[in-house]
Amino acid sequence: IFLIAIFRNPIATRVSLRTPPARRTYTSPSTIMATDPLDTPTATAIPSSSSAYEADERIAARHAVSLADEKWRTLCTQHASTFVAAERRSVAIQKSLQELLVTIEVETKPSVKKVGRALDPNYSGEDDDNGGEGKDDDDEEGEDGGPIQPASALLADLAEKHRLRRRTLMQHSSLLELLELPSLMDACVRSSLYEDALSIAGFANTLERRHLMEGGNSSSSGKVSDENVDGKNQSDQSQWNKKGDVVAGVVSEIRRREADLRRMLIHRLRQDVTMPQCLEVVTALRRLNGVELERRNNSKSSRADHDLEGVHAAMEMRLQVDFLEARDCWIEGGVTKIGSAQAAAVAAASSSSGDKGSSSGTSAQAEQILDGVERYRTRCFEIVTQFLAIFRGSFAPSPSSSSNNHDHSFSLLSMWTARRIQTFLTTLSSNIVTHVNDTATLRDALDAASFFASSMGRVGADFQPMLAPIFEPRLTEMIVGHWHDGLNGMIETLKACRDAGIAGPLFGTETNSNKDGTGRSGNLDGFEIQSSRTPAPPRKLLALPPLARFLNAYLGGLNELRRCLLPGAFPAIRSAQSTLVADAKMALQANERAVLTPGLRGEATRLREVASKMKSEFDNCLEPYMTGCLEVALGNVDYAMEQAKVAALAAEKVRLAAEKAKAEEEALAKAKADAIEKAKSEAEALEKAKADAIEKAKADALEKETAERIAEETLQDQLGQSDTGSSPEPELTEDPEFFDDDDDDMY
Repeated sequence: IFLIAIFRNPIATRVSLRTPPARRTYTSPSTIMATDPLDTPTATAIPSSSSAYEADERIAARHAVSLADEKWRTLCTQHASTFVAAERRSVAIQKSLQELLVTIEVETKPSVKKVGRALDPNYSGEDDDNGGEGKDDDDEEGEDGGPIQPASALLADLAEKHRLRRRTLMQHSSLLELLELPSLMDACVRSSLYEDALSIAGFANTLERRHLMEGGNSSSSGKVSDENVDGKNQSDQSQWNKKGDVVAGVVSEIRRREADLRRMLIHRLRQDVTMPQCLEVVTALRRLNGVELERRNNSKSSRADHDLEGVHAAMEMRLQVDFLEARDCWIEGGVTKIGSAQAAAVAAASSSSGDKGSSSGTSAQAEQILDGVERYRTRCFEIVTQFLAIFRGSFAPSPSSSSNNHDHSFSLLSMWTARRIQTFLTTLSSNIVTHVNDTATLRDALDAASFFASSMGRVGADFQPMLAPIFEPRLTEMIVGHWHDGLNGMIETLKACRDAGIAGPLFGTETNSNKDGTGRSGNLDGFEIQSSRTPAPPRKLLALPPLARFLNAYLGGLNELRRCLLPGAFPAIRSAQSTLVADAKMALQANERAVLTPGLRGEATRLREVASKMKSEFDNCLEPYMTGCLEVALGNVDYAMEQAKVAALAAEKVRLAAEKAKAEEEALAKAKADAIEKAKSEAEALEKAKADAIEKAKADALEKETAERIAEETLQDQLGQSDTGSSPEPELTEDPEFFDDDDDDMY
């Protein structure tokens, strides 16, 4: 109030605060700020020696007072709304209290007068007729508008009410228990005390039958009475309804708790529960259905056409549907998808560690697929087993029940099983197409799915024939992918070498296909084929690296096929192999046409030579070998053995023909060499004979000349002896034939 007064008259306050105080002695400036200047008494005079100090203190005090004034005004301004609201509220409270006092006085005054008159022994009802000393008629009436009753009747009524309240007080604990039934049932539901909760629900039916149904029956029996009796029955029924409101409220609250109990029981079926727990939950649901059936029987007891057995069959069917729906949620919650956040985190962590991480990521995805299949199998089989164990008794219909109950229950289980299997196959197909990239993982997934199908076969739901359309196309796709990679690599190699104009990468070290490293003949290859049932690779393809790499890719695809051999994929694989061979032939033909184009730069001659050789080797060697390998991989060993034998015989024939041709060539060369040697020897002999003849002729001619010369000398000697001294000596002449140098003579 003081603050409000200051706020309402700030001018006077400002004047009073700014009035300079009398001189007084201060110990410190803080004392000045803490002391109220208005209430400070006048101080005594101090000596003049301290006047300067007192002036400083007065200035400080005046400044502190001004600061306090400003702070005070600021606080009053800030909290002005609070002060006004408090004042208005106090006024409103006072007004409300006054109105309440007036109302209490007005309402209680007639009752007080009525009780006083009723308790007055000198009061009688005749005084009301005389108008009694100027009293108003309104005061003569009671609370319900009727005349004031005498004291005996009023006391009897009060005694009855007191007896009723006393009886109610004596039954306070029982009534309190009755009113606490809804909260008690809620506590039982939250604590999983299903037996106690169901007992309370059954007790609610008993309360309804005792306290609510009986009132309805009594009201229906009152319809046959006359009008007076009918009015009395209506008043009794209204009184009965007023008394049954509490029981009806308790019963309705318990009904709501029954709905909560049903939801909690069904929610528990959506979790991982064992067989005993599942049986306990279903038993509680059946008892809850029994409570509902009892309530319907009580409410419709007057109807003759009420079919309780049909209602019970419908409730049982609804219970089975709820059971399967709840267990569906359990399956969907337990089986996680491969593309979930956890799988993405694992893949990201694995991919950050390089090549090793990528392989571990693939293995992690494969493990997730196998774990998902196993978990799905376990849960589906567990649910089917639980359903058959719990509801098997309801499959056998009683003579009085519906004849289609057995079929409906089994058809419900069959529909659920078919739907779950279809969902599993759809999920498995998408996961295999997305995450399975090798046949080893495909084989593991197939084994897990086959085991799942065989497990479901125990309950009549074997779906093994439905697995082939999922795994066979994926197997064919992976194998054909390996083959196409090899074909594309060969085409790219040929194109790169053709564009660069080099033939070096297209040639390799050529080896003899008829002998191995130890020098043994090729007959051992046929023995190797028969012993290992695997065709040996043609070693002469090492001279053509593109074809060798293509063959390695082809054999790699067949090795993948051996890990997961599915007979249903054989026609598709054979068709893919035929397409692959046709594509390879077309690629080789295109390469040959390209290298035969005029103006090819680089090693054009060698490129043309290797193109022709690759085409011939593919037709004669590689294609038959690929066919044989495919048949061996597909398990057709007889065909492969026949082809191997035919190939071995053909190779042996070729070898023998080559050896024979070589022997013939060697014999022909030897004969030719012998003929040449013979001709040479004959020529030498002829030359020698000719030389001998020439020598002999020369010797003969020389002997003849010698003989002729000797003869001439002898003749000349004889003539000289006869003509000595009578004739001159004859003149010597040169004979041209004697000194003729002949070539043969020189030889």
